[in-house]
Amino acid sequence: MSHFSPDLQSRIKGYLGRYETKRSSLLPILHAIQDDHDWISEEDILALEAEFGLSAVDTREVLTFYTMYRQQPPKPYRFEICKSISCWLMGASDTLKTVKERIQKAEEEGRPLPFEVHAVECLGQCGYAPATLINKDRHNCVTPQKALELLEQYAKQPLPPAALQCEKMMKECGSK
Repeated sequence: MSHFSPDLQSRIKGYLGRYETKRSSLLPILHAIQDDHDWISEEDILALEAEFGLSAVDTREVLTFYTMYRQQPPKPYRFEICKSISCWLMGASDTLKTVKERIQKAEEEGRPLPFEVHAVECLGQCGYAPATLINKDRHNCVTPQKALELLEQYAKQPLPPAALQCEKMMKECGSK
């Protein structure tokens, strides 16, 4: 039995057939796994090697080089705030501070929010600074007030499918 769902297996095979070498297909394969599982586990790495012949060493090299890949289960929503010069000049540091404080306050009050927050490099939206991503959703001109509104909006939504899959996998493994 495969570690990966039939749909994910099909996508992985498609990427393997699209590139000249197996190693060249690692980036899109890892994106597909992360989209499906919400992170990339050691079991995923070993399954890639066993099922598709992708070297675990090569896979770990890619995972540790690129910051876009998660090697631990994340919170359901990743609030990423651009810290590049345009966003910084337009107040990204205030937005980042506000989001961190709101998340920390909620945790201290015993009502943790489904968010983690990160400062990231350029999101390519300099004309709409400060730019943010929440998972893969872009938000522009995010002032501290707008950030708080986004936190409230996303906290009310159903959790993303990948987060639910991640939670299910963690329970099955006895984690959490």
